[in-house]
Amino acid sequence: MRYRTSVRGVRRSDAVLTGVVLVVSLVQVTVAPVQVLGQPGTTWFGYVLAVVSVLPLAWRRARPVTAAVVGSSLWWVPTDRFLVLGYVCCALLFFSVGRRAERGRAAACGWALASGTVGMLAIDRADSRLEPLLLEADVRAGLAQLPLPAGETLVAMAGFWCFILVPFAIGRLMANEEHRAGRRLAEERERVRREATRAERERIVRDLHDVVGHEVTLMAIQSEAAAQALELAPERAGAPLAAVRETAQRAHRELRAILDLLGDGEQAVNADERGLRQLSERAAEHGIDNELTVAGTPWTDAPQHWLAVNRIVQECLTNAGKHAPDEVVALRVDWSDAGVRVTATNRSPGPSGDRPGHGLPGMAERARSLNGTFRAGACDGRYAVEVWLPAPGGAAR
Repeated sequence: MRYRTSVRGVRRSDAVLTGVVLVVSLVQVTVAPVQVLGQPGTTWFGYVLAVVSVLPLAWRRARPVTAAVVGSSLWWVPTDRFLVLGYVCCALLFFSVGRRAERGRAAACGWALASGTVGMLAIDRADSRLEPLLLEADVRAGLAQLPLPAGETLVAMAGFWCFILVPFAIGRLMANEEHRAGRRLAEERERVRREATRAERERIVRDLHDVVGHEVTLMAIQSEAAAQALELAPERAGAPLAAVRETAQRAHRELRAILDLLGDGEQAVNADERGLRQLSERAAEHGIDNELTVAGTPWTDAPQHWLAVNRIVQECLTNAGKHAPDEVVALRVDWSDAGVRVTATNRSPGPSGDRPGHGLPGMAERARSLNGTFRAGACDGRYAVEVWLPAPGGAAR
């Protein structure tokens, strides 16, 4: 919400409110003059009282304590009438003290309570000439001779105190709630930041595993082929060694691309079959036999889905090279209006051991991030992976 301010931080809405209340109060003291009790001919005091009591409203947000002290500075003077909107000014001023003031709250409330109480006692004891008494030397002796305030005066004083303390208490409650809400908001922002950091770290690990892990698997396969060639036919070891070198260079380039793009999201892929075909052909060249089938009409406007499909196919080839190097992995990508389904099957017991890798959890996380599903497991001697990614927005294309 935007607020317009004028000179010295006074909000325009407060200036307008102050102007309206001041005009009404000046009209009141003109129609029904307010005089100092027992002092005829002091109608001028009504105008002074109206200005001093109302004008501080304009600064109730910028200078709440100062505004409250100034606004209550003439309450100790007994008058024959009160300002009609004086109680409204009192409530607004001390509500602002409770809600906005950081220091001086007790002093402002104490001064207002004392000033108002003296004024009401002076009105109650007008026939005892309390105001001249305050100017005499022996004030304590004179006050000791005064009778206790009447019951009506005590009730009026209690109501007056409520006009100060209740708005002040409400303001304090609201200020405390705002502080608690601010702390909760800060804690929530910190939690979101930590979650975002954790998710980013997981994404980096997943990308490193998907990209580099695939290439390292190919390097391991070609290194084993080179080692066998060196033992049996050294002249044939050049081709697998060249393949290892090419794969290492490609892994280096892809790793560099990931590091360069960490601040801008994941690497983009071509929104067509070229990336999938290249993955299949490169895996076959490095000894991972596979059959890739792409059915349906691929989408061209869903880059996140294409990225996920490429990474899932890459991971399936990597897992097949690790766990079933002599088996053919059958890959199928089915595009439809409702979504895209990726399946991979091969003869293998599937990943095993006490410390599973990041491959299957990474594929599952990619599926969840696109509101899809992931299934993987062994059945009848074959290991199958199935991922379903619904169309963007959940609507059929």
